[in-house]
Amino acid sequence: MKTIDRLLSKWKEYKSKKETAYFGTSLYDELHSNPLPSLVLIIGATSFFYLSLPYIHLLGNFFFWFVGVLEITKVLKIPFLDELRYYHYLSAFVYFYISISLLIDVSQLLSKWNIRTVFVKNELWQIKHSWLGKKLNQHSLEAEGLSLSYEHGGLSDYIGLNRLVWEKDGKILIVSPYFFPNRKNKTIVNRMLKR
Repeated sequence: MKTIDRLLSKWKEYKSKKETAYFGTSLYDELHSNPLPSLVLIIGATSFFYLSLPYIHLLGNFFFWFVGVLEITKVLKIPFLDELRYYHYLSAFVYFYISISLLIDVSQLLSKWNIRTVFVKNELWQIKHSWLGKKLNQHSLEAEGLSLSYEHGGLSDYIGLNRLVWEKDGKILIVSPYFFPNRKNKTIVNRMLKR
């Protein structure tokens, strides 16, 4: 047990030193994001795949019926258009094309929602994980014409859909990930709003 505690302590110390070296200071505040929207999106996409996979053949039946209604086989006189199995192959292709497109869209949305937001001095650092590493965006919060809006209140406080949005000349420049307005996040928001 002592060995595990010692290893955990060394790991935390290593992480702390690495973070301090990365940010250049040990005085930074991190906005803790809400993982629930990401989990709901992942569960929804997984449910779609799991529940729709057994019904791919219905798409093939629809294609077969649609070609029959349009009477394409009578006009083109292509014999393989009368066989249902080719439409099942087509439906499998269409299903996997839609699935891959959905996975790409979900992954882009997850990468947008799961940005690590850190406040270092008078700067906002957003760290986004990409396929080959990390992408760091550094923004000065003292830029002229930069305005802050805080999306909060009502049900969004309870389900953690609060966001900080920085705009300049009516254009959104920076958006924080969704977060719950409690504990350390509350002190960060109060400091940003100067209250």
